[in-house]
Amino acid sequence: MDITLISSMFEELPRQGPGSDESTAHACSLIPQVPEGGHILDIGCGSGMQTLTLARLCPDCRITAIDLHQPFLDDLNLRAKKAGLDGSIETQRASLDNLSFKEASFDLIWSEGSAFIMGLLPALHYWNHFLKSGGYLVVSDCTWFTDSPSDECRDFLDGSCPDMKSESDTKDLIRAEGYMVIGSFRLPDAGWWDHYYSPLSARIPLLREKHANNADAQKIIQELEKEMELHRNYSKEYGYTFFVLKNSKSD
Repeated sequence: MDITLISSMFEELPRQGPGSDESTAHACSLIPQVPEGGHILDIGCGSGMQTLTLARLCPDCRITAIDLHQPFLDDLNLRAKKAGLDGSIETQRASLDNLSFKEASFDLIWSEGSAFIMGLLPALHYWNHFLKSGGYLVVSDCTWFTDSPSDECRDFLDGSCPDMKSESDTKDLIRAEGYMVIGSFRLPDAGWWDHYYSPLSARIPLLREKHANNADAQKIIQELEKEMELHRNYSKEYGYTFFVLKNSKSD
């Protein structure tokens, strides 16, 4: 499937995935201390709603925000300038699984909903190379909230998130990869709808008309509609969990 096509469908939306300013702020509050003048890497930043929140919460830090889709970065640059935050935010077009930074470059790595692209375990392993000793990683990823999900729910998510685990099993995986779990919490339903699913749903008719002759696009649109309906019906069975982590490697 064409990644550029998929990404283009999420342009001009407040967010490109579930989340909220409140959840970003809560996750940040669980970090004991972000060093003054520290360097933050926001991976898969999209149009940067959480990037701007981080810039406000950590005014003495530098933030490098990366995404593979340049229109998202252009949107973030515009938003940052309007908010007077462009001095602390740098954007780079880059793939989250092929970073060009030096090892141990960042005090904090932030990933809201982007780890699933390469898989949580590979992401945890790879991104740790770029964290300083004692650095922090905040990641949100889809987890099961029940040991016995409905058949419809499991069938759909087995296709899109085949390695999805329970919250406790995800924590075990995280610890096995050498991180300490500082805290975790579930993203509320509002974090799925207010700035993501609701604006996306309103955009669907425009996308369907724009891509009327594109079979791939129509298939993506159908899957997005199924996804939204699934969460409407089964949000008690699965959702995003934020994990606030600290690496335990030594200098």
